[in-house]
Amino acid sequence: MSEPSDEQPVEIRELQGDQLSKDENQESRSSVRSSLRSVFSWHNYAVYLVTSWIFSAFTAIWSLLNLYLRTLDWDFLQIGSVMMIVSVTSAIARIVGGYVGDTIDRKKLSVIAMFMVAASHLTIGLFTDFTMVLFGLMIYAMMDLAKGGSSAYIMDNIPQKDSGLALSLFTAGGSFGVVTLIAFGALVPLVGFGSAMRSTFVVAGLLFFVCTAARARFLTSSRPKVRVTGIPLWKDFLHENRHAVNLLLTIMPGVLVIVILDSLSDAVFGFAALLYANEFLGVSISDITIIVLVPLVVSVPLLLKIGRFSDQRGVKRAAIAVYSVMPVCAVLLMISPAFPYWAPAPFVETAESLMKGLGVVFTTPFLAIVMKNINDTLWMLVLLTLIQKRLPRQDTSKILAVFWFIVYLFTSIGPFIGGILFTYSSPSHLFAVVAIFNVIILASIARTGLVRKDNELTGPTSVIRAAEE
Repeated sequence: MSEPSDEQPVEIRELQGDQLSKDENQESRSSVRSSLRSVFSWHNYAVYLVTSWIFSAFTAIWSLLNLYLRTLDWDFLQIGSVMMIVSVTSAIARIVGGYVGDTIDRKKLSVIAMFMVAASHLTIGLFTDFTMVLFGLMIYAMMDLAKGGSSAYIMDNIPQKDSGLALSLFTAGGSFGVVTLIAFGALVPLVGFGSAMRSTFVVAGLLFFVCTAARARFLTSSRPKVRVTGIPLWKDFLHENRHAVNLLLTIMPGVLVIVILDSLSDAVFGFAALLYANEFLGVSISDITIIVLVPLVVSVPLLLKIGRFSDQRGVKRAAIAVYSVMPVCAVLLMISPAFPYWAPAPFVETAESLMKGLGVVFTTPFLAIVMKNINDTLWMLVLLTLIQKRLPRQDTSKILAVFWFIVYLFTSIGPFIGGILFTYSSPSHLFAVVAIFNVIILASIARTGLVRKDNELTGPTSVIRAAEE
């Protein structure tokens, strides 16, 4: 069909324009269907996706963990210190797990990872004393020994050209947390916050054991990399991880700097936000449940949109669009004591009259935390998409391990810093630090992007060659 011409009558141009729009929409729908067929052509994807969605459905409850630990009489510094230990353990487990993930059948690692998740949730749900709760948290941290290979199992087998869509489907599984939080919110008035948390952890643990069995039964094995014989294990481990570091530094050095700053600021914000809202701003547990729930609903269409956007328009544009909201969230929490509501009082009163608890939607903490949680989810998708598009397939697990080791290492400092600031200083100082970090990161993305333009390598072989030179 010819393009509409200015010399044609208006009616004809409008008809042709409508037809072009319909053709474009049909082409877009056809493209999405084709991408979905490509993604699901690997049958293990469906099995892994469903079990991952069940896992994701319960991750929302971890947002309330610090509040739960307060009901067990943990103080701020104790919570921060334990979370730092757990995060450091995760970092060490992840770096070791990267080597394990490239030398052991990744199907087995996927099964082991889910089993450890199940055991940790049951432990935290069944016990309340400090030692056993810490033990459950440490099991969860040690899961990273298997998680690297489990993640690489999927990333190695999805088509790169549709990786944004494929990964967005995984990330969108967090929306099932809506069901968990609705059930949890209904349970709190009946049994109390602490008992509701423990019951949720127990149910999660039991379902994760079912997922463990499903992975063991239906996933197919992957062929592990053959280790060079005659080399001591520790030397092989150091050599392989040094090689992974060289690859990572060559492929995306800018990403590392940005992720380091972002992981630190995120950990500080994540430690503080709900504790601050509950204990300093007077937001109830029921209202906090709504705050945690809303992003799960809103994120789904945005995840799919950002996934396609990053595939079609580039990761840098997607990153800027997502990250520009981050500093605003920290500033909103800083000013929330002076401006507790972002809407006039009649709006709040009307909302409360319609449904008890709905007025929280018009509070400044709600706006700040919801916006932050949504954009954290989108930001993680942007990073995963970038990594999947750039990494060589044969060393995926080790490179992911090095990447997440760095993330976890700097994340571990955040809760400890948060605990100190909450104990000995003003929480507003904490959010000021987060806002400064966010502005620096946003400026860095806008100025230099996430990957060097001179590093447009054409495939795994050229990536490896560039790293070794």
